[in-house]
Amino acid sequence: MNKYISTKDAVRLTGLSTQEIYDLIHSGTLPARKAPKSGWRISQQDLEALGLIKEESDSIAEEPQTEDYVSYVADEEHYTEVFKRMTEVKRCLKIATANLKNFNVSVESDDGDETLRLCDFFLSLVERGVQVQVVCMKPFGFYLYTKENCPQLLENPLFELRYNGHNHMKTFIFDDECAYIGSANITPAAIGRRASGSRNHEAGMLVWGPKMMQAPLRHFERVWDDPDILKSTWKRFATKAKELDKELRERYGK
Repeated sequence: MNKYISTKDAVRLTGLSTQEIYDLIHSGTLPARKAPKSGWRISQQDLEALGLIKEESDSIAEEPQTEDYVSYVADEEHYTEVFKRMTEVKRCLKIATANLKNFNVSVESDDGDETLRLCDFFLSLVERGVQVQVVCMKPFGFYLYTKENCPQLLENPLFELRYNGHNHMKTFIFDDECAYIGSANITPAAIGRRASGSRNHEAGMLVWGPKMMQAPLRHFERVWDDPDILKSTWKRFATKAKELDKELRERYGK
């Protein structure tokens, strides 16, 4: 099976620098394909054929994890491990979070790291065919910013946000194969690229495997389809946002 990997993984497998990998791609020596608004994807078989893979390197498999496994995630690992997995999903990304901020995120591109707003990052995922589902307790700031600055995300049928005023769980599910369960919301201090002194202390677990994934998938679907919450399309969500704004203005006389 031909396995496609990122340039970062190619750097790890070969010991070459990122620029050296790009030079091989642009010269035509190393075949690669470019996903829309994402990085280059390189065939591991092409690296092997060119004799570039170091003997001591482990191959990178993209097949689903078949054994149950748990890994502890602490502090800055929420950026290096959790957010990184968000950038690498291929089919679907499911997010349950209490807080949802529209902050700057850093993603890999063919020219190095690229800075995007979170809404633009989600747009890059759906434009390459990834389904993104977000259920959130505090989505209004994200929604209003996105409506003004990235309306095409709201119009894309692969992106959907649902408002659940009772949701306090923080669970991210990657391609239905791996899940993060822990304390981190979708905020810059939790999963963003920050120095250790300016980020939250966060703790969680990454879990893989058929048995380990059963409970997170069931729980997410239960929260997503909760009959007691507002299940919104974007138009209904906009109406709800206006109703809440009016209610707050009347309550506080503003």
